[in-house]
Amino acid sequence: EGHVIGAVSGGVDSTVAAVLMNRAIGDRFHAVMVDNGCLRKDEAVTVLKRLRGECGIDLKCVDASEQFLGLLKGVTDPEQKRKIIGGTFIDIFEVESKK
Repeated sequence: EGHVIGAVSGGVDSTVAAVLMNRAIGDRFHAVMVDNGCLRKDEAVTVLKRLRGECGIDLKCVDASEQFLGLLKGVTDPEQKRKIIGGTFIDIFEVESKK
């Protein structure tokens, strides 16, 4: 009877996974989307409306754009960017999982 947190990007794969989890365990599933500041204009709002309204999924959007963009400022090496982005996503999900 535990709860599950799942990452959602708004893409096909994570949306299908979220819908299946929601059907399987209902209100014990909590989806989290992280706005990293690199989304298309209004993409986070569109995903929120679709998943909450059309799919009935408990979705929280975390605006971490300042955090991501601040950490990436001045970084030009692609490998370093990848590590910063991946690590920051993990850090945010760890914080959200404790709420």
